[in-house]
Amino acid sequence: MKYETETYSTEKIMDMINSYPYYISKIKELRAQYKSDVGGGATAQYGIESAMPKAQGTTSDPVHNEVERRLRMDAELSRLEAKARYIQNRWSRITDERMALVFNLRLDGMTYQSIAEEVGVSTTRVYQIMKDACLLMKD
Repeated sequence: MKYETETYSTEKIMDMINSYPYYISKIKELRAQYKSDVGGGATAQYGIESAMPKAQGTTSDPVHNEVERRLRMDAELSRLEAKARYIQNRWSRITDERMALVFNLRLDGMTYQSIAEEVGVSTTRVYQIMKDACLLMKD
């Protein structure tokens, strides 16, 4: 996949780590939505709406529109999974115990302030530990 071989900057890796909880929740949501059946169509078949003019220049086939929507959803799901996988495939590089603790708390969605209180260091030190973790994850 594109994201597996792409080289990211330290800042981008930090952003991906900070967004990791969002990626995971969105992946779960999209997978659930992907599995559920979608009902209804985009074109009215009965009533007064069926006699109204249809939009020009677009496909009015509800099946085609649904396929396009699912393809977009699948592309978004693949993009998010690739970013999450990038982090997951590299977290074994973190061997320092304190760094691993800070890193995992951040992946759990804790704020820098909460992590600082939990670990007993300053917020600035948490940021520096996270920056060091990003350097380890960088290819």
